[in-house]
Amino acid sequence: MVRRSRRQKLQKLTGLCRPEEGLRVKRSCPSCGPEPGGEEKKGRGNPISVQLFPPELVEHIISFLPVRDVVALGQTCHYFHEVCDAEGVWRRICRRLSPRLREQGSGVRPWKRAAILNYTKGLYFQAFGGRRRCLSKSVAPLLAHGYRCFLPTKDHVFILDYVGTLFFLKNALVSSTLGQIQWKRACRYVVLCRGAKDFASDPRCDTVYRKYVYVLATREQPGVVGTTSSRACDCVEVYLQSSGQRVFKMTFHHSMSFKQIVLVGQETQRALLLLTEEGKIYSLVVNETQLDQPRSYTVQLALRKVSRCLPHLRVTCMASNQSSTLYITDQGGVYFEVHTPGVYRDLFGTLQAFDPLDQQMPLALSLPAKILFCALGYNHLGLVDEFGRIFMQGNNRYGQLGTGDKMDRGEPTQVPLCACSLCSTRECLYMLSSHDIEHYPAYRDLPASRVVGSPEPSLGTGGPQDPGGAARACEEYLSQIHSCPTLQDRMEKMKEIVGWMPLMAAQKDFFWEALDMLQRAAGGVGPGPSTPES
Repeated sequence: MVRRSRRQKLQKLTGLCRPEEGLRVKRSCPSCGPEPGGEEKKGRGNPISVQLFPPELVEHIISFLPVRDVVALGQTCHYFHEVCDAEGVWRRICRRLSPRLREQGSGVRPWKRAAILNYTKGLYFQAFGGRRRCLSKSVAPLLAHGYRCFLPTKDHVFILDYVGTLFFLKNALVSSTLGQIQWKRACRYVVLCRGAKDFASDPRCDTVYRKYVYVLATREQPGVVGTTSSRACDCVEVYLQSSGQRVFKMTFHHSMSFKQIVLVGQETQRALLLLTEEGKIYSLVVNETQLDQPRSYTVQLALRKVSRCLPHLRVTCMASNQSSTLYITDQGGVYFEVHTPGVYRDLFGTLQAFDPLDQQMPLALSLPAKILFCALGYNHLGLVDEFGRIFMQGNNRYGQLGTGDKMDRGEPTQVPLCACSLCSTRECLYMLSSHDIEHYPAYRDLPASRVVGSPEPSLGTGGPQDPGGAARACEEYLSQIHSCPTLQDRMEKMKEIVGWMPLMAAQKDFFWEALDMLQRAAGGVGPGPSTPES
């Protein structure tokens, strides 16, 4: 009786068919015409097109489907693609997934982006050692708007979402009876701070050293004395990882806007590297052992050498460890700072170009394609290019490069395709998931002439697989040199281009030395250091 009354109400509300014929909806796409062999059968009634339903009713019905089914339904035909891609559907789905989310966020498709972020968010971990190698899912903060990045410390886990809220998961990791690290299901989380842009801690993989958490955030500061106006200023706040208590804060001028922070160096000489929105890098040094003492002092913010010597470079992201730093530019170039001779030997297999008196000299890595992402270990590194390929370089004593052997690599070497978002400590391997539709697609298809197994084309040899690629690259380089206004600028641009070219190390040193000699002769200056500034 209840079903019959509901059916009668729906028939009366829509007026799509007569009561004696029943309600029958076509399963095929409404825009594809009638079904083949669609002669009406006796007693079956007339078919009703889905397009006759009110769009609000269709969107309301589709919004109750799981996200996976909504995506699958949108791939069946053009009509359902438009309906399933409507912002009204994703607004209802987003409110069902995250009832406490009051704002849809930003972007071209704000509600769809918010729904996908919250549907795909997750943090998984797997403990090292022991007999059981199971993958476990962590307890997720319900208030988090997607997962942007995270940081595990000795006892806790910090998670930053896409609206700038930093969550503090207290006592998340505990030791089991078998001696393994496991996630505490009853762990509680609190909001550490809001308005955060990025955060970092000690770059070493051992979480014991991660005593403090440095948070780059935006705060409202009072304006001129006597007025009620305020202005937004970036600042760095330092929190104790054990309790979440703030122990230190430094505020910058309102004209400086930063987007990323990394740490490098020892505790007594901890260097904070800050990346601006314009692609410049500034650094300051603090003594981490004195942060918990109540005192006020001024620190000096200085421009890093990579931005001072190469002002035309626009850095997009950074990575660091205890004794080195890696920079990626907007053109996909990679520059490296190595501060110790041992790490330099592990990475490059030689100490030929290492200068102990100038450890901040940026070194350009020779790469076959544009680099998008990077990761930096103590004595090895990983790079992901625009085609999704992974390149490893450095010490391979324990097989950490993934090449299948234990031979060190002094140059970037391609390994099998297996890219994903990972972070590891001494105890656990963490896997973070949160898909952002505005970052898709991150990669492009690899040309047929550069598939795995074929040699990379060289500018010097003009490989047969891409005969016109080297010529086009050289023409582009010449146009860049021609656009430089002065002779000195053209010399600097040529040094940079030499760093981009896939040449041998001895050939690069030869060209750099020759360009230095020509530059000194043209400028009328005396002999200077032979190490190039690129």
